[in-house]
Amino acid sequence: MDQRCAQLLNQIMSACSPVKISELADAFNISSRTIRYDLDKIDDFLKDNGLPQLMRKPGSGIEYSPSYYQRLKILGLLESIGSYNYVLTPEERKKLILTELFQAKDFITIEDISNLLSVSRGTVVNDLKEVRKWLAKHELKLKSAPRYGIKIVGSEKDLRKAVVFLLSENIELEKALNLIKGPINRKINVVTDRQLKKLFQDLEISPIEEVICLAEKQLKTTFTDSAYSGLVIHLALAIKRIQLGKNIVMPHDELSKLKLTKEFAVASSMAAELEERYKINIPTAEIGYITIHLLGGKVTESDIFSNQDWIRLQILTDELIKSIGRKLNVNFMSDRELYSGLLRHLEPTVYRLKHGFPLKNPILKEIKNNYSGIFELVKGSLKPLEDYVGTKIPDEEIGFITIHIGAAIERNKMAKNNIYKAVVVCGTGLGTAKLLSSRIVNRFPNIKILATLASRQIKDFINNKELDLIISTVPTDAQDIPQVIVNPLLVEEDVGKILKFLSTNRPKNPDYGQVQTITNNLLKIIEKYCDIKNRDQLIREISMLLNHANFEDSKGVAQPVLKDLLTEKTIKLKVRASNWEEAIRIGGELLVENDFVEQRYVDAMIKNVKEMGPYIVIAPGVAIPHARPEDGVKQACMSLITLEKPVNFGNKNNDPTYIVICLGAQNNHSHLKAISELMQILDNNELVLKIIGSSNKKDLLETLYDFNDVHGNSKEEKNETWSSSMRYRHGE
Repeated sequence: MDQRCAQLLNQIMSACSPVKISELADAFNISSRTIRYDLDKIDDFLKDNGLPQLMRKPGSGIEYSPSYYQRLKILGLLESIGSYNYVLTPEERKKLILTELFQAKDFITIEDISNLLSVSRGTVVNDLKEVRKWLAKHELKLKSAPRYGIKIVGSEKDLRKAVVFLLSENIELEKALNLIKGPINRKINVVTDRQLKKLFQDLEISPIEEVICLAEKQLKTTFTDSAYSGLVIHLALAIKRIQLGKNIVMPHDELSKLKLTKEFAVASSMAAELEERYKINIPTAEIGYITIHLLGGKVTESDIFSNQDWIRLQILTDELIKSIGRKLNVNFMSDRELYSGLLRHLEPTVYRLKHGFPLKNPILKEIKNNYSGIFELVKGSLKPLEDYVGTKIPDEEIGFITIHIGAAIERNKMAKNNIYKAVVVCGTGLGTAKLLSSRIVNRFPNIKILATLASRQIKDFINNKELDLIISTVPTDAQDIPQVIVNPLLVEEDVGKILKFLSTNRPKNPDYGQVQTITNNLLKIIEKYCDIKNRDQLIREISMLLNHANFEDSKGVAQPVLKDLLTEKTIKLKVRASNWEEAIRIGGELLVENDFVEQRYVDAMIKNVKEMGPYIVIAPGVAIPHARPEDGVKQACMSLITLEKPVNFGNKNNDPTYIVICLGAQNNHSHLKAISELMQILDNNELVLKIIGSSNKKDLLETLYDFNDVHGNSKEEKNETWSSSMRYRHGE
C-alpha cells in the first residue's frame, strides 16, 4: 500500500454506487492496468488486517461497504499509511515481472511494471536484464517495441515449460498445486506467491483433477504424487493459454506416432471433458501433448506389455543392469526386483527425456552424499540410454536410477545378513497398510512384516515384542522403536529412507541363518523324491512361506536364446495371407501346434492390435504381435513367417509388412536373450532383406545363427548364453 492506494480506497468507500475501473483511471490519470494492480494491493492490505475485501461486480465496477467499526479501523490504518511499505528484493521483482509477462495477451509498458512494483523506471530497466537472462535459459526472448512496451516471444512449448519451471523453481510441484488450488485470499507468507497464484486465477482446478482420475482408471495405473501434481499444473496452464488464444504446435510425424498409443485415446476423452467444462476448443496438437504427459508421468505401477517400444526398453534395461553390475563386480541378473523396478522407471523416463520435461528430485543432494560412488558409476554407464533418447541424462534422473541400484546392492548384502522385524502402520485404513506391506516385502526381502496395524493399535501390539522398526504413513506414539514415515505408495524417496535405516542399524534378534538352513534342508528332501521343474520358483515360494521373500539360486533362471525359440517347427516362408489378421493367425497357429500357447492367445494378439493400434510394426516391414502372459502362454516362444505379398497393419511409418514374428512371453525377463539377438538382426537392413527373400528354412536359420556368432555377444556372454541354452533345453 502507498499513498495512491490509500486515496483510491477512500474514493471507493465514499462512492454511493460501484465505480468503474475506467472512471478511476481517469480520476487518477493512470492506466486501467495500474488501477488493477492497485486494487490487488488494497485487497492484500485489507486481508492482512482481517477486513473484508473489495467487491468486484462484472459490468458495474468496484464497491466497498464496510460496517461502521470496520470503517473506523480502516481510517485509522490509512492515517499511518506512509510508513506501511514492503521493499521487494531484486529476485522477487524478477519473478513478479516474469509472471506478469506470462499472463499478458500482448505488450506491457515499463510504466505499468513500475507501478506494479512501486519502483522507478530505471529500477525496472535494470531488472529486465536479469529477466532476459532467465528467459534465454528457457529458449525465450524479450521483444521491445517503441510505444507498445515489451512481451515474451518464443515457441509455445518452450513458454509453457518456462512457466512450470517458474512455478516450481523454489517449491515442489505438490506444493505448487496446493498454492494454485487454495483460495485467492488465503494467507500466503511469500510476497511473490500471490503473483504466481494469479497465473491460474479464476480457473477451477477440480474438473482437471477429475479427468486425471478418470485417466488413471482407463490406463489401469496410478500416478505418483509429483506426477499427478505436475499433470494438473500442465493441464491448467494449457487451458489458460488456450483461453488467451495461444495454441501449441506439434510436428505432424510425431503426432502421428502418438495417435497409435492407447494414451492418445485416453487423452482425447480427457480433452472432450475439459472442452465441455471450460467451454474451449482443444486442438489435436494439445491432445498430443496431454498424451506425452500421460506417457511421461511417473507411476506407482505400470504395464510394460502395453508400451509401444517395450522390446527395446527391456533390452536397454538389461544392458544397463549388466554394465553397472560388471563395474561393481556384482551379479544383479537374478535380482528380479531391480529388473522390474528399473524397467517401470525407465518407461516414463524415456518420454520425459525425449520431450525435455523436467523432473524434480527432492532428495538429489542426499543421494549424492550417501551414494556418491554409485551415482558417478551410474552416470558413467548411461550412454546406451543417452543414445536412445538423443540427449544427456540430467542429475535428477540419474539420482532416481541410483536409488534402484543402491537398493539392489543393499539387497545383495542383506541376502547374507539378518532379518529385520517390522510392523506397518497406516492412518487411512488396514487396506492401505496391506498394500504398503506388499510393496515393502517386494523391495526389501530382509524385512519381516509381523503385522499391519491401524495407528491406534500400535501401543498394545509392541508390548514384549522384539521389534526393529515401525514403517508408518503417520507419526506414532511409540517412543522406544525407530520409525520411518513413508507414503502409502512407497515412492523412491521412501525407499531411500528405509535403505538409510537398514545401512546404519542392525536387527535386535537376527534369524536369517535359521530360515536359510530350513530352506536348504527342505530342498534336499524334495530333490530326493521329486523332479524339480522350476527350482528358482520353488525356492521363492518356500522363502515366502518362511517369511523371507527372495533367496536366489546361484545358477539364476535359465533364459532361452534365439536358436531355442526359432526352429524349423516355428518358421513358415512365403506364406499367403489376405490381411494382417490372417497373417497373425498363421504365425500364432505355429505356436499352438507346438503346445507353446493356448488357442486363445492367438485371439488375444489380434484383439491387441484392434484395441491398441498397429504399434507392433516395430520396424519397416517387420511386425511382432504379442499379448499378455496370462492370455495363454505356456512357455517362452517365438514363430516367424514371411509373406509372399506384404500386408498393411495401418502403420504409416513401417507398412507394408513382410515379416511377422509372433512372440509369447511368460514374464518380463525370460525371453530377453532371444529378443536381444532378434533385435540385432532386425537392425541390419541387409539381413532383413535376406529373410524376406529366403525360401529355405535351414538356410535361413544358418544365416541367423552365423550372424549372431559374428555380431553377437562377447566371449563371456557367449559362454553364459551356451550354458543358459543347455539348461533351458534340459528343463532346468
